[in-house]
Amino acid sequence: LLNTAPGLVNSGACGMMSAGDVCVVSEDGPESLPLIVRPKDGNSSVEFIKRWVSDNKDWIDEKLLEHGAILFEGFEVNEGVDIEEILLQYWPDLCEQYRGVSPRKRIPGTKYVFSASEIAPSFPIPQHLELSFLPATPRRIFFCCLEAPTSSGGETCLCDFKKVYDQLDPGVRSQFEEKGVMYIRNYFGKKKLLSDPIMLKGWQDVFETSDKSFIEDELRREGLDFKWKKNDGLQITNREKAVQPHPVTGEKVWFNHAQVFHWNMIPEELYRVYKRLGRFRDLLLSWASWLLVWFLLTFLGESSLGFCAFYGDGSRIPPAHINHVRDVTWKNTVFNRWKKGDFVIIDNWRVSHGRQPFTGKRKIVVSWSQPVQKTGI
Repeated sequence: LLNTAPGLVNSGACGMMSAGDVCVVSEDGPESLPLIVRPKDGNSSVEFIKRWVSDNKDWIDEKLLEHGAILFEGFEVNEGVDIEEILLQYWPDLCEQYRGVSPRKRIPGTKYVFSASEIAPSFPIPQHLELSFLPATPRRIFFCCLEAPTSSGGETCLCDFKKVYDQLDPGVRSQFEEKGVMYIRNYFGKKKLLSDPIMLKGWQDVFETSDKSFIEDELRREGLDFKWKKNDGLQITNREKAVQPHPVTGEKVWFNHAQVFHWNMIPEELYRVYKRLGRFRDLLLSWASWLLVWFLLTFLGESSLGFCAFYGDGSRIPPAHINHVRDVTWKNTVFNRWKKGDFVIIDNWRVSHGRQPFTGKRKIVVSWSQPVQKTGI
């Protein structure tokens, strides 16, 4: 994986940091994102890296506190089962249940490895901490490249959400801290002709059952409000803190999905992609998305979109506030170019991830740890 963000140059240096038989490279100072681990002396096999992560769990956790993410590159990781075996050596408590909004498919032969997203490749996925809109969130998330992108784009970009919190305008930040965020998700049963294309999944797919009683019990157990709607749809509503303390350091972290769920997400993200890459198609898609958003807001209403976010008191989040969050996030985002076999371990309570639009082929897989309950500030 080659860092392509401004100021990050892959020097090829190997600086040992008490990590055993690997090269460790910190390319942009002691808190560079991500820290990079490479093979040393030809030790690139799956069996080697399995032993190494098992023997160096404490070192990995220590460096995650410093950097937020560790990228392993140059190892012979070719299949979903390879990365699953590696991750289980580091974090045995992986999770196969997924309550998110992005469509995913389990990788054959594995229990805990899934496609990163089945969202159309022309759409960006904004920066987010995995499942931060729910009461419980994974401590770790892991990505692996099984097939490198064949064209431009497709980076799984990273951002330090502690820095985002620190750099937000205090007036905007205080609104989120005082009010929190209310999330509304609409899952279809029978998809209507006039519906939001961001209604990505049906509730049967999310909960892997058509038993409504079971689903209702699950939602009550998780403390989520819900109601069944026309055409067999399911609407889920919950309120969460916008900021959380890191479970180890106690430092405040920007911890919400507001910029993902806000109605202006697609056109605003596409416009920023255009500004970064200069591809005219991204600008055209941004303009077309504005027309689509206007149409959906006019004829469906904001709370009937596939997902949406309000302040916790139910008031609308001004576009100027959410765009400020986007600007600070993009300023701190690191863009990474995948190579086959690369995998990354991310502290999901500090470092966010997203996806840039792409064309052609690309196969990125994901795993995550069991969610843990948040502790609100």
